[in-house]
Amino acid sequence: MKLGTINFIFWGMGLFLIVIGIIVWAGKRIDLIHGDDANKVKAEDIAVYSRLTGIGVILIALGAIAYGFIMAFPEIPVYFQWIAVVALAGLGFLIMFLSRKKYFNK
Repeated sequence: MKLGTINFIFWGMGLFLIVIGIIVWAGKRIDLIHGDDANKVKAEDIAVYSRLTGIGVILIALGAIAYGFIMAFPEIPVYFQWIAVVALAGLGFLIMFLSRKKYFNK
């Protein structure tokens, strides 16, 4: 196991994003994501939209944590690191994109 500064950066960033995702999900705080445009989401859709957005942010965070964890083991091939990032973070971005497309009225 080889720990470096970059591992701790990814873990810290992942933990920070998990906290943001929980705040968005549990607190229904879509204003953290959209700012002044948060009023473009209908009042009845805020609960679903904040849940999906929070889950997306948490998946992105788990991708960052997984990348930092797998990177600590140099014997694991580099493509496994990218598989973890693409699988988790890509799914998170996809969920956020699809929920924005459905619930965010421009």
